[in-house]
Amino acid sequence: MSPPMRPSALALAAALALWGPMAAAQDAPAIEAPADPAPPPRKAPPRKAKPKPKATAPAPEEAKPAPDETKPAPEPVTPAAAPPPEPRPDLTVACADKAALYEGSNNFSVWVTRTGFVVIENPLRPLTPESARVLQVVIAGKVATAYGPDLFALRRGGAPAALEAATGGTLRWDATPTPLPDTLNIVSEAGQPLAQLAFQSCGDAPAVKAAPVAKARGASKAKAAARPKAPKAAPAGPPGIPLPASAL
Repeated sequence: MSPPMRPSALALAAALALWGPMAAAQDAPAIEAPADPAPPPRKAPPRKAKPKPKATAPAPEEAKPAPDETKPAPEPVTPAAAPPPEPRPDLTVACADKAALYEGSNNFSVWVTRTGFVVIENPLRPLTPESARVLQVVIAGKVATAYGPDLFALRRGGAPAALEAATGGTLRWDATPTPLPDTLNIVSEAGQPLAQLAFQSCGDAPAVKAAPVAKARGASKAKAAARPKAPKAAPAGPPGIPLPASAL
């Protein structure tokens, strides 16, 4: 009979049998756990389409107020007044609101009541109109004018309206009378002296006679034509005897 070594051999064989699988399990590589799946990519939110601008109707125009017919029409532009004559030592007569009395030979008297100017248009020089000084005078109770390039050589003119018609201009009277010379020299159209009038005094001009009203010639002719003509009376003769035609 063998000694009691058998049980130990069996125990060793059992230990080896247990140790083998454990060692194999330790030598085997560890199985990694599967990684978490990546999250799916986020989808970009859809872009909202911009709303198209709505067509706006044009604002209605405000009704313009009708022109006020009651407003007065603008006054026409009048040409500027001509500059007064340059101050000279020989322009010494100033009567303010009075008339200036001038006298010549044979007790010929002239009252100067207003001073002014008239623009004379020259067709040969339309861009450079000429201006002439004008005096309104009273002679023997009638209104007349005297005009010239200055106040030292004046020509005789008719009434103010006649002077405007002759020159084609418009008279412009000075707001303040222009000083006058001591002597008014009246010349002809050719410039030859006709008379000299010396200043006498300042005063009130005599009353002006009303111009006679001119009768229209056409009216008088129409009245004459409207009058019926009286029939001519036949010459008397003996009864029953006819007169020859030459006698009628």
